[in-house]
Amino acid sequence: MKLSVDWLNEFTPLSQIPFEKVLEKINTSICEIDDVEEFKVHLSSVITVKIKSLEKHPNAEKLQTTIATDGSKEYQIVTAATNVNVGDIVPLALPGTKLDGKEILDSELRGVRSQGMYCSEKELGLALESSGVLIFPADTSLGISVRKLYLWEDTILTIDNKSITHRPDLWNHFGFARELASQLQLPLNDFPFQADTKWESGNEGLTVEKTDNAHAYYVCSIQNVNITPSNTKIKSRLEKCGIRSINNVVDVSNYLLLELGQPTHFFDRERLKSTSFSVVKSKEGDSFPLLDDTTPKLQKDLLLIQNGKDPVALAGVMGGKDSAVIDSTKNIVMESAVFKREDVRYTIRKTNIRTESAVRYEKGLDSYTCLPVMKRAVQLLKENGNPNIKVYEPQGFNQTESKSVTIQTNLTFLRNKLGKNISQSEVTEILNRLGFKVTNKEEELTVLVPKYRQNYDVTIPEDLVEEIGRTIGYASIKTEALSMAVETPIRNPLRELERRVKNFLALEMGFNEVYNYSFASPTDSKFESKEESSSLKIANEMPDEHSLLRNSLFPGLIKQAKLNQDRFESVNLFELGRTYHKEGKGTELAEERRWMSILSLSKNKPNDLTGVELEFLQVRETISELFQYLNLPKFEWAKTNRNYFHPSAGLVLTYDGVEIAELGILHTRYADEYDLKRRAILSKINMEKLVEVWEKYGRNSHFVPPSNFPQGQLDLSLLMNEKDATESFANLVKEMKIPELESVFVQTIFQGETVGEGKKSVTYRFRLMSYDKTFTQDRFKELSDSLVETAKKNGYSLR
Repeated sequence: MKLSVDWLNEFTPLSQIPFEKVLEKINTSICEIDDVEEFKVHLSSVITVKIKSLEKHPNAEKLQTTIATDGSKEYQIVTAATNVNVGDIVPLALPGTKLDGKEILDSELRGVRSQGMYCSEKELGLALESSGVLIFPADTSLGISVRKLYLWEDTILTIDNKSITHRPDLWNHFGFARELASQLQLPLNDFPFQADTKWESGNEGLTVEKTDNAHAYYVCSIQNVNITPSNTKIKSRLEKCGIRSINNVVDVSNYLLLELGQPTHFFDRERLKSTSFSVVKSKEGDSFPLLDDTTPKLQKDLLLIQNGKDPVALAGVMGGKDSAVIDSTKNIVMESAVFKREDVRYTIRKTNIRTESAVRYEKGLDSYTCLPVMKRAVQLLKENGNPNIKVYEPQGFNQTESKSVTIQTNLTFLRNKLGKNISQSEVTEILNRLGFKVTNKEEELTVLVPKYRQNYDVTIPEDLVEEIGRTIGYASIKTEALSMAVETPIRNPLRELERRVKNFLALEMGFNEVYNYSFASPTDSKFESKEESSSLKIANEMPDEHSLLRNSLFPGLIKQAKLNQDRFESVNLFELGRTYHKEGKGTELAEERRWMSILSLSKNKPNDLTGVELEFLQVRETISELFQYLNLPKFEWAKTNRNYFHPSAGLVLTYDGVEIAELGILHTRYADEYDLKRRAILSKINMEKLVEVWEKYGRNSHFVPPSNFPQGQLDLSLLMNEKDATESFANLVKEMKIPELESVFVQTIFQGETVGEGKKSVTYRFRLMSYDKTFTQDRFKELSDSLVETAKKNGYSLR
């Protein structure tokens, strides 16, 4: 948002305070300033001069030599302009002026000295295109800069919009000046809301239907309008704030927006088909031409201004083209209204139209300004080329006219929150300066909030603390150490476990942690659950892809993997997060569950099943090592089926009979749905169940003294059907109760022509450890023979 310092000075005498102090107070107590700029300062050296003589250039056919005067000094100027004559008053750029990045020099043109350059409207920034030198009116003063002539001698403040998004009262010059006057203890001129306007009797046939779709809505009829360009003051102030001048009626509406922050709109009376107005909700497919030359198809429930049966404006956002003020307009209808900020935000989101009016409405304006701003509009219309207009009594309603906000608090509360022993008189003085009305009863305070702050802004005692704190200056509040006992924090086993798991995956295994939104689309919500009804829908309107709370972490990880699948060969991700489950419990609260989810993208081609299986085994080994790391060695893997895992490629991990984790290869159906080109191995760990097991068993000592004898190792390769589970033989070996057997796991799986179609070769590795003697060849042979015998008895062939 841009603010004119000259305009602010009209409401409060900022010139009495050093400008640096004003800027400091704005930054420390009101909002952030992005930029401070002297407006069109480069035009300070472009002055008004009168051409005294004009002759043909002696050495150039298309050039002319002129003598111009600023009233006290003469200049010789060579020009190619053909539209200048003796007696014309024109702008002269003196040497040193920079226009369009080029510096004007005192130079010679074909042997004749030229002490500057006459300027066109384009060169001065007054028009996009122009031909010839700009000719000023004959009564224009000589020797003054163009910057002064057009009232451009001003400093423009660019305010950071985000820092005042909660302060609709500051989105205008009067409101900002009011705030500055209170902070700098300067007098304030209240004239904008005290305009003296006499209404003509009668409503001129206009009627307004009362509705709950607006806080307030008024219209009034204005006759005898004359459409002309605006005066220099209004045109200049609009330009300085980044708004293009249109005509003397439309410019008044924009001027009011910048001056008072209250949007207004003018309709051409003759172009309206009815005299009745109402605020209604749109129907699906409604459409009418807008001022930006678009005719969008509207969605349902957008707020519209309706004239009779015809929509004439998107309420609070943009007017319609068919009822707009044009050059031939003679009679107008002025609209002043305040709409619900939720409705305006909804319209902005659905239409993607964001205007200066909409920006202010979406902050939450109060309706008390609706009628005063109409009086000010009439005053401006008369000053801006329409002195003979007739204005009839406004028609409409105000639903929130009697609204007021009162806050009860006390000095003890304020002092404790501020951390400063502030006196009652100081609190009262500060709040009174800021527009609040304070009633004291000993240490109790009753505070009436001013109308321009009561909507969403100042509503609770903590808001008063902020008002006092920023006014006295946060730097004035002494920094002190907390006065509280230092106690040992309560142990949180879940947080301890989460840190351990994250450290293992990130630091030991090289996985990357990611964070995803807790929102999901309807498609995402069906990933693990067949019924969308088990998902929680977000109450306030959100885009479809973020309309539900997630019930699975997998879709977020898959989307992250999709974004990175072409950038990195190795993609190993994990996320610690919550999911939300309604589980068909009606009005009961939903459940929140905590998971650690893992995704590893295969480096092999999708049809290289052998390579993918080996990577699957590596991830399984990673999770096994995690449980070893957590001192939970007695886990078991078992086969499972999940609809999102590939058939025969799903496992669950149990500990003491409790299912804690699952692991599998993502089904190709889901990979295609999320546009994943590589095979994905997924796993998730139920952190709430894991912490129970960890607390119960993870503290136990599983230490076994190291053996004094070397470890032994046996490998055995078996030929089995492609779809046979590898765990079957491993479980058979465990049932043999071999005393030296420390562990058994699958080392490799091989498929190819040499093993035959529909077959696979599985190599098991057996780790052996003896605690009383060294392994002998005889014992190795005895163990090997027993393993082979077990394999043969159960139908397995050696390879």
